[in-house]
Amino acid sequence: MDCHTPHQRRLDPKVLAHMACAVGLLASFGVSAADGPVPARYTFDAGWFFLSTDTRVRVDGETSGSVGTDIDFDESFGVGDVDRFRFDGMWRFAKRHGVRAMYFENNRSGSRDLSRDIIFGDTTFPIAATVSAKSELRVMQLSYEYAFHQRENYEIAASLGLHMLEAGLGLSATVDGPGGGGAVALDEAAKSKAPLPVIGLRGLWRLSDKVYATAQAQFFAADIDEYSGTLTDLKAQVVWQFTPHFGAGIGYNDFRFRFDVDNADDFSGRLRWNYGGAMLFVSAVF
Repeated sequence: MDCHTPHQRRLDPKVLAHMACAVGLLASFGVSAADGPVPARYTFDAGWFFLSTDTRVRVDGETSGSVGTDIDFDESFGVGDVDRFRFDGMWRFAKRHGVRAMYFENNRSGSRDLSRDIIFGDTTFPIAATVSAKSELRVMQLSYEYAFHQRENYEIAASLGLHMLEAGLGLSATVDGPGGGGAVALDEAAKSKAPLPVIGLRGLWRLSDKVYATAQAQFFAADIDEYSGTLTDLKAQVVWQFTPHFGAGIGYNDFRFRFDVDNADDFSGRLRWNYGGAMLFVSAVF
């Protein structure tokens, strides 16, 4: 592979002047952003999410056209709840304007002997088969907020953003072949990946010099072509700032995702994915 060294070029003084102006404008945004009930440009929350999950799914066959079995995925395959790490952050780039982000993933697995036949996609898993199941969920959220009502000790903001959901479910088993033949491996998976636009409201209240509370609700509904369903995301938390820049918080988040899908690229069927639980985290503001 050939490597080429790029020619060195001098920066035009006019370009440097424009860059300096841009930095000055950003700095002025930072100063003006330090207003409101929590006077900080940046807020970061990181900690543990104590989850309780309920997943119900039906995956129809793509080639066979068969209607899948309605499954309580967690109960049917012994997929238990697992506590997970979670990250939330906000950049307030102007007094009333901000960008909020969140990242969280929850991958689980389980195994159980079936008490009935289960049709999952184009595969039938027979009664008494030992089936291994995996469940994968990744949620990334990015939203813009505008604080349309702001006072010294509280504010109310409207938001518009995207929830990027990546969900995957899979089943596998080894069973005896027909007529007493050799072992047959069964393996079937379904996945869905979609950016979902959400609208929302958030309220923040400064309860004392060191304590503030927030409540947030986000919603999405659609009935477009092969997708039909709703998404709701509700969150509330209280933070105690034991120093000017660091604090500890506790909260609760309830997320509900319900969709009917008829898409050959993802899967055809029904997905009901609920998770919720307490959050315990540390908070940093700058």
